[in-house]
Amino acid sequence: MKNKILFALVILFSILGCKKEQLQNETNPISPYLFGQNMWLTDGAEGRPGYIQESLWPKVEASGVKIVRIVGNGYDQKLPGLDTLTAWVKSIKAIGAEPMMQVSKYESAEKAASVVKYFNVDNDLYIKYWAIGNEPYMIHNFTLEEISKYIKEAASGMKSVDPSIKIFAPDAAAYDQKLYNALLLDDKTSIAGRDDAGNWFIDGLTFHNYPNAKDYTRSDVIFYSVSKMRSMMMSLKEDISVANEKYQRFGNDALVWGLTEFNITYNNPDDLSATGIAVPSFINGQFWADVFGMSMEYDAFCVTPWCIQESDRASSYFGYVGAPPTFTPHSTYYHMQMMADNMSGNYIKMTTNNPFVKVHASKDLSTATILLMNQSTSETVDFDFSLINKTVGENSLEIKSNTDIGANTKGSIAPNSTRVYQFNTNGEVIKAFEYTQQMAAENEAPKSIL
Repeated sequence: MKNKILFALVILFSILGCKKEQLQNETNPISPYLFGQNMWLTDGAEGRPGYIQESLWPKVEASGVKIVRIVGNGYDQKLPGLDTLTAWVKSIKAIGAEPMMQVSKYESAEKAASVVKYFNVDNDLYIKYWAIGNEPYMIHNFTLEEISKYIKEAASGMKSVDPSIKIFAPDAAAYDQKLYNALLLDDKTSIAGRDDAGNWFIDGLTFHNYPNAKDYTRSDVIFYSVSKMRSMMMSLKEDISVANEKYQRFGNDALVWGLTEFNITYNNPDDLSATGIAVPSFINGQFWADVFGMSMEYDAFCVTPWCIQESDRASSYFGYVGAPPTFTPHSTYYHMQMMADNMSGNYIKMTTNNPFVKVHASKDLSTATILLMNQSTSETVDFDFSLINKTVGENSLEIKSNTDIGANTKGSIAPNSTRVYQFNTNGEVIKAFEYTQQMAAENEAPKSIL
């Protein structure tokens, strides 16, 4: 009898242990560098007018940015001079963010090493995060062998100067299985291993995606674009997991990943209003929130949308702030800000039974935050956070969560709107914000509804 009881206890503790491990595995720590941006467009880049260096840094800081990528096709073709780069690096550091500096795929490994030496050895401007090249595969038609070669050569040269840096590549225009499998798993072209000096070639894999051309629909924003981005994230995560196992990269040595350029389109529709579906639209801000949420779910190191400010032509009016002289923040800016200011700790995955209502959440030691988005154009939806994971009526909003966060608020959310709620450990609301399409159309910021 005692043996049976002992055996039952062993089984019980094993089950409890598995459930505890499962719960731990379902909570994803949010990277301190998740919320980022791309430094574009600066004055004179590609012969175009830009304004970042004049007045935008306070707004960039207020958006919650923690990493700024100094990269792109323009800088890849012609890297600015060291004096200019120095000014940019100082500006980024002054707002409490980290720079991610690109070296060109067209330049030599010696040149790449010299840039690292300039910042990290010759001057007190240490840069930890670096990138090699930009969109080499589908855009600039480098072969797999050529991409592998220039990354390996540049990475070895750069780490011979400073082995402590972290290098990210290849910044392809989209996740492509053939490319990433070759760079991670093919013995001839893999950049996931070590060089002859024992340094890892790279530390992170990066990709870009702009899921739509000029002709797309609101439905494409809400469903197709999100699904496409999720598929790419999941595929890259699988590749990285296999590579980490193959090369025995664990702990601090494990490969990470980043989404280093994205927006809803690479060619805006003609309607650039808040009520449209182009980059400055309200719905694109909600798309950004979905991308940031998925990136938390799949453990991204950084997400750097394209871009801070680009307003000189309608087709690429891509900035999260608008044109001079006001540089008015768009919906993309405010959705990013609401998440960056309030989401920390672990990402909490939530789902609903309404395809137009989406939820992203986080929890740290003292607070829990829920971002709730209603992407319907007509339906007001009632919600009750105290009923998460509980049975609700047939026509009620059902919310499922992998973690109990103890929220006790209920209410309703109007069409074309986003709400953010933050709770203390007793489940009481301590912050609440609302942001709507109408507010975006009137250039208003999110408002407190507490």
